[in-house]
Amino acid sequence: MSAQPADGTRRSPRGRRWRPLPRCARRPPLERADWRRRHRWVCAVLLALVVAVPVLALVRGTSPVHAVGLGAVLAVALLAAQLDTVRRWFADDPSLPAWSPDGLRACAAVLGLLLAAAEVVQLCGGAPQAHVAFVALVPVLVLYESWAPVLLSTAFVLLQQGVVGTLHPHLVFADAAHPWRQALAHAAVVGATAALALAGWRHAPAAGALQGRELARLRHAAAHDPLTGLVAPAGVRAALTAALADGEDRDAAVLVLGLDGFADLEAELGHEGADELLRQVAVLLQEVLRAGDVLGRTRPHEFTVVLPGGSAREGRAVAGRLREALAGRLAVAGAAVEVPTAVGVTSRHHARRLRGGERGFAAPPQEAAALLRQADAALHAACGRDGDGSGVALYAAGDEQRPAQRLELLADLGAALTRRGELFLVHLPTVDVRTGRVVGVEALLRWRHPERGLLPPATFVPAVTATALADPLTDFVLRSALADAARWNAAGGRVQVSVNVPGRCLRAGFAERVLALLAAAGVGAQQLRLEVTEEALTGAAPAVHAELVRLRQAGTGVSVDDVGSAAAPLSAVRTLPVDELKLDGALVAGLVDEDPLARHTSTLLVRSVVEVAHALSLRVVAERVETAALARAVADAGCDLAQGYHFARPATADAVAALLAAEPAGEVPANS
Repeated sequence: MSAQPADGTRRSPRGRRWRPLPRCARRPPLERADWRRRHRWVCAVLLALVVAVPVLALVRGTSPVHAVGLGAVLAVALLAAQLDTVRRWFADDPSLPAWSPDGLRACAAVLGLLLAAAEVVQLCGGAPQAHVAFVALVPVLVLYESWAPVLLSTAFVLLQQGVVGTLHPHLVFADAAHPWRQALAHAAVVGATAALALAGWRHAPAAGALQGRELARLRHAAAHDPLTGLVAPAGVRAALTAALADGEDRDAAVLVLGLDGFADLEAELGHEGADELLRQVAVLLQEVLRAGDVLGRTRPHEFTVVLPGGSAREGRAVAGRLREALAGRLAVAGAAVEVPTAVGVTSRHHARRLRGGERGFAAPPQEAAALLRQADAALHAACGRDGDGSGVALYAAGDEQRPAQRLELLADLGAALTRRGELFLVHLPTVDVRTGRVVGVEALLRWRHPERGLLPPATFVPAVTATALADPLTDFVLRSALADAARWNAAGGRVQVSVNVPGRCLRAGFAERVLALLAAAGVGAQQLRLEVTEEALTGAAPAVHAELVRLRQAGTGVSVDDVGSAAAPLSAVRTLPVDELKLDGALVAGLVDEDPLARHTSTLLVRSVVEVAHALSLRVVAERVETAALARAVADAGCDLAQGYHFARPATADAVAALLAAEPAGEVPANS
């Protein structure tokens, strides 16, 4: 017969694989040391019964000779179970070979226990309660984890109670009717109880292993992000704490990478597309890191990296490689997706230098929490105007206060929207470079803070564009600008009003809101111009394109603002419903640069943009024209319109009304 396969399966004579053997049948036998220990426990119980049963016999009124005889029977069984041990003890040689196998000694011990239970039943006059003694011994019998004691106990109960119950009924059963039937019932109870107990003993390790695997799975799920499989926030903190605990002088760097504008991207791609994008980001980031580095997903669109032993300089280098790894390599449904990223960096030694060499906190967990906060604050600096333009910011003193200050400022701004007079508009005129006539104005928001005074737009507008306040604030500017336009119309001065619109607002339903505001103000759509950045329009979703098309069809103008400041190609406007380009002030200023080479380069760039725009039937507006020389330069370069302090400064609605009253009457330029 062929040997049984190692995997626990059996094969038929023809080699066919049968179902696996039961787990209990495949369980290996007890180790020798475990068997000896359990055998000593069983024998200890039997020894206790050798003493207890005679005492019970004396209590029940039997003669001393009878009591000693009952104990002697049990002592013989105990001696048989421990014969080899006694022989080695008397010979003072533990190495003597055993006379009897383990199975026979186990059966001797079990038989002694069964005899003790039978004697207890006999001493109690066969009372039904006394038969519980057999069941009470079951947990002791199954310590051997063998079927032999189970079969022995079942057979003993059946034969002993059946034979003795027939010959001497009063010794076994209080009710002598049908002794064999009662013996069979008692044997079935004892056998079933023993079998169940043995099955429990045998399957306990398997159940424990299954429970251990399930517990390990739950722990892994709790410690890892279910979407990307990366380490969860608790795991990142634990890894950083462990890195800091390696030694007081050991450095550790922390990086927090954020996906800028991910909320808007998720609205365009849908949840499934956004999830696929995050999985790709996780894979690409892991390719950059070393084996000992820890990468975790700590927020929906933020990833944290722990570099054990890494310095702040190494952290900045890794941050640059992480951003390069994501550039141009993300795609959803076959379409390339570009996601702007920013990284905040800090390290233990860098934080100490900022504290003047102070060695840190009382324990690594507190220091780890502080470094994570610093890296997060540095990320906010990299995303905002505090960054150096590289998308990577090293933590600086005061960065942790800036997010709190921004939140406080945004809260004040939300309250200002509900109060009258704090927020107001000024208007920057736009002139025709050939005639010098005012043809439009750009609405600029101002905030008179009750405690901080007049705040420049740079202090709050960039922070608003990425929050939920963008929509109500844009509606406020549109409503106020159109109200001013209605006043000018009533006074006989009709000009276009331009309003800057954040990319966040260009979603489904935006065109309907704008048209409703136009109707409420009684202003024609041709008098409104919306300015959006080149970066916001590049790669715009179909919904954004549809909103702009609807507004253009209604007569509203659309300008691309800050042309030349973003990395997006100018050719992208060819497919967008725009009719005007606004050159960034930095590009325009180069027309009068003192360096001849820089001036020549800027002139070529501006004229190239103008030629492309005119070829596409687009007007060109030059921003920040501050001097007469620059005004002549933009006119020579072919620009159509211009803004800047050379022509006029931002003015209130009343001042603009006076300016328009002094202008010759003219028609509003068509939004072609």
